[in-house]
Amino acid sequence: MVKAVVGEESRLKLIEDRLSQAAVPSQVGLVIGKLSKSLDKGFVFDLIPTPLNDAGEPASSLIESGKDDGNKKKGSKSKPQSDSSALVIDRDWVSEHARQVSRMLLGGMKVIGVYIWVNESSFKNSTITLCQTVKGVSDAVPFMDTDMDERLLIHISYSPRRWTCRNCSLASNITSSSLRPCDFKMGKVLSSLKEFRCTYNFDMR
Repeated sequence: MVKAVVGEESRLKLIEDRLSQAAVPSQVGLVIGKLSKSLDKGFVFDLIPTPLNDAGEPASSLIESGKDDGNKKKGSKSKPQSDSSALVIDRDWVSEHARQVSRMLLGGMKVIGVYIWVNESSFKNSTITLCQTVKGVSDAVPFMDTDMDERLLIHISYSPRRWTCRNCSLASNITSSSLRPCDFKMGKVLSSLKEFRCTYNFDMR
């Protein structure tokens, strides 16, 4: 089980600044990195935001708890103040995004989870939705070389401002207990990667 996670500080700080300046109430996206079963450790290289869906709508939005989807605050630029708001996530679109990104990643890099930018109270009101989103991403891009049944959920809270990371267990039915906190810190991760170059010659005749 992953107990500690290290994120690439140079990348994550840029992402935090971008999100803060955008002032969106929520954003969901993919966590790129690798998980080490032998070290019980995760390494985060970058975060990739899920783009607008085919209807031009964001993949995540906030609604007041108890209201239907017709009252979603899509595209709102103001940060909601109510403690009763909860996340609505287009899980199918996030999973499709994970499939497309996974095909473009270099060796040693994988989609290892989901991140969410949202306030603390809305996160607490949406744990099941977030676990289901993580499960959908895992099903879309399973690990072929390991039997790890866990993925990461990174929460970037803007109220209060802080980063937290949770390990999402996929071995059983999704419940609130599927999320377990793990240590998270920032450091230099990308410098540990090795670069390989290959050259191929083609005869175009």
